[in-house]
Amino acid sequence: MNDDRRSHEASTLRAFFDDQLQHLHQLVSNLTSHIHDTELQAREDRQIVESFVDASNSKMRAVSDYSDKLRVHVRALYRHVLQVADQIPPPVNLNLDAFEMDPLVNALFVNSKDIDKLFTTDHDVTVYLRSHCKTEVPVLYALLTADKSEKRTLGMGVQGGMLIREVPQEVVNFSSHKIHTPCAESAELSTALKEYLFGRVVEDIKREMMSQMTIDNPFKPGGESYEARVKSLANPDVYLDTLLGHLEVPAKLLSIDKSHFKLSKLGVKLEGGDDSQRANEFDIHELSWSDNTRNVVLQVAYAR
Repeated sequence: MNDDRRSHEASTLRAFFDDQLQHLHQLVSNLTSHIHDTELQAREDRQIVESFVDASNSKMRAVSDYSDKLRVHVRALYRHVLQVADQIPPPVNLNLDAFEMDPLVNALFVNSKDIDKLFTTDHDVTVYLRSHCKTEVPVLYALLTADKSEKRTLGMGVQGGMLIREVPQEVVNFSSHKIHTPCAESAELSTALKEYLFGRVVEDIKREMMSQMTIDNPFKPGGESYEARVKSLANPDVYLDTLLGHLEVPAKLLSIDKSHFKLSKLGVKLEGGDDSQRANEFDIHELSWSDNTRNVVLQVAYAR
């Protein structure tokens, strides 16, 4: 009986140590994974910061600890861009069937021939297709932007089943269609979309900073004193501090709005309950940039 008790105690002790070893192994594994993830995050942050500096103003590298000063702000901007990109719906088909069946596509283009014309005349698409034959890229994926305008006018309308003249109307038009980031696959477009948004934000920031530098130019003829030059944007330290101010609120640099529309075939805004005529009813996503420009945006797929 003593032998049975000793055997049971030994078995229990072995189980206890096995559990402790497994727990310790899990802790070490989690710690190793955390360290690995932290290293990957730090490496990604460095790449994003350096890409940002290359695209905006490489002279900032003259500032001590420029990377540390930029990291939090640039990382926050990058996360914000990813959140905006995630709100843009998956690719929609652009073809004759889509023009006839998809209200959004039908509203964006006057006729189906305009779709083909857009893809055959767009510079970025032409350059891309020169190096990719039809068998390699049977379906072209891309980002499409367009300008939306709304104008109040007087026109023909239907009231109570009767055709009425001089009816106040609001007409919505889409123009300046542009193709961006043509590529071969939907997954590739998803990555290209994020790069496009981030790159456009950086371009806008750079343009704004250059505008400020032009106004505050200490090196113009009859320029300011040495002290004024040190305090100007020509000084990398001042430039970096000013730039950080621009990065404080990412939503001011890029935002996205979703709007619902019900338009007649002539682009006239209709009330939700107005079923007196054929209409397109759809949602659009519109990007707002720091320079106060706005673009309708959607991902598209075009069969060659």
